[in-house]
Amino acid sequence: MASKQRITRQLSGRGISPGLALGNAFVYRDILYRDQEQYEIVEAEIEGEHARFDTALQDVLGELKLAATRIEQDSDEGLADIFRSHGAMLSDPALHGDIKREIEIELINPEQAVKRVFRRWERKFLAMEDERLSQRSDDIADLARRLLRSLAGVEAHTLENMPAGSILVARRLLPSDTVFLNRRSTAGVVVELGGPLSHAAVLTRELGVPAVSQVSDVLSYVLPGDTLLVDGTDGGIILNPDQDTEDDFRAKVARQRTARIISRDRAHTPAKTRDGLTVEVLANVGCDEDVERAAENGADGIGLYRIEHIYLSRQTPPSEQELLDRLRRSLQAAKDKTVTIRLLDAGGDKELPFVNLRVGPNPFLGRRGVRLLFDYPELMAVQFRALLRLTEYHDVHVLVPMITLSEEMARTRKLFEDTAREIGIKPLAPLGAMIETPAAALCTREIVKHADFLSIGTNDLTQYTMAAGRENPLVSDYFIDDHPAMRRLLRMIRTDTGNVPVSICGELASRKEGVRIAIECGIRCLSVSPPLIPGVKDAIRETCVGEHDTIQDPRTGQSN
Repeated sequence: MASKQRITRQLSGRGISPGLALGNAFVYRDILYRDQEQYEIVEAEIEGEHARFDTALQDVLGELKLAATRIEQDSDEGLADIFRSHGAMLSDPALHGDIKREIEIELINPEQAVKRVFRRWERKFLAMEDERLSQRSDDIADLARRLLRSLAGVEAHTLENMPAGSILVARRLLPSDTVFLNRRSTAGVVVELGGPLSHAAVLTRELGVPAVSQVSDVLSYVLPGDTLLVDGTDGGIILNPDQDTEDDFRAKVARQRTARIISRDRAHTPAKTRDGLTVEVLANVGCDEDVERAAENGADGIGLYRIEHIYLSRQTPPSEQELLDRLRRSLQAAKDKTVTIRLLDAGGDKELPFVNLRVGPNPFLGRRGVRLLFDYPELMAVQFRALLRLTEYHDVHVLVPMITLSEEMARTRKLFEDTAREIGIKPLAPLGAMIETPAAALCTREIVKHADFLSIGTNDLTQYTMAAGRENPLVSDYFIDDHPAMRRLLRMIRTDTGNVPVSICGELASRKEGVRIAIECGIRCLSVSPPLIPGVKDAIRETCVGEHDTIQDPRTGQSN
């Protein structure tokens, strides 16, 4: 049969990680959707096929345990917890029973039984109204793939053998895929499914790897080895370009590489707009390596330190001393920089193994953030004590997640002050509120009476304002963080807070257009993923505030 002709074609999607990439396509086809060997069995063979399934099951459970341990040692406890959660799901007796009954009743081999049962379970989860549970369909698919690989005797993941400098092309990427991505093998990523806050999007941005998603039917167009030119900023892709186009793109990539070196060098100096306004650029971090990369990329400080990874991978919560020791080790690279540490933001899609959260019908609209901490006061008290003691070593600011009511902030401040008084810590660290809901945005005048600073989480604020789940690809077109409604809320927050410092720590701040919008709305502090800091500082230097912005600078009190 004649091979498919390699033709030049322009594809388009949504840029989810900025930058330019050129390379040969490495086409990854999901084992769950490949044709598997299918054969019928007789009753006498059922026991042997059950044994094959049991062997594969134990193999995958051991693989998940090893993966969690390895990743935790690499300081990414949040990702390690995903694999622990997968192990718990795979240990469900109901799942085992369904697969074995399928083998017995239909007299088919385990490969087909696994595909049938897991597809039923995946559809069941997708149909659930509970968004957190519907998103577990990806986890179900991930586990099916692991079992199929084990049954087929495939010991290595396909992506482990990806050649250096490849453009990874796939329908979608799940956690067990993305763990194999690295800067050496992966020059760029092109996927059909996945929004701007999908696991693949977040990881590629953290790696600094250009990526494009929402490329319709991409596997129908791209063959292994095809040449791809990828623009992760505007979402453009050129498949098998002519020589002149490729040469021009290579020149652009070379210029970009040179510009990045220069950009990274100057990122260690303050960023000022063209009309002289200084804008701080901080880092969002969640592990030791992130803190080190923040320092390397010129972060002016840590704008959001997420402590969830310390909690989600444990069967019991850390003690005060354990939390303090862990944070001290992690923050060594921050040295004399200001560090803003967010209290545990559990609930929603983040389950705590040691707490019965009693999840409601829509957990993103239920108990999460400070709401959950109020129900577990000792959990909050341990964090307060550890963070207050940490002020002896670092300039610490404490951030309270998911504040909706001014009464919540008043209550939190009283608990914070009482704790500081009990352990004899003076002066008190600044205490801030995270603005993540329209209610909080509209009531900042009341909230700031009890807060020393505010941090706007534009990801959640967009989700709640636009009624579009931040990780739901079915409504990704509605997740518009620069929508006029969002701009109006940002400007309102900045206007209503007077001289209280306000920052943005969501994805809006990581894009050039988002930087301009934030500055025009009066925001003078942005916090982004470490690799994006040099580019954000460059975007600031290209921005001119203009006469229309008359909001006071919170540091000087002067109008711009």
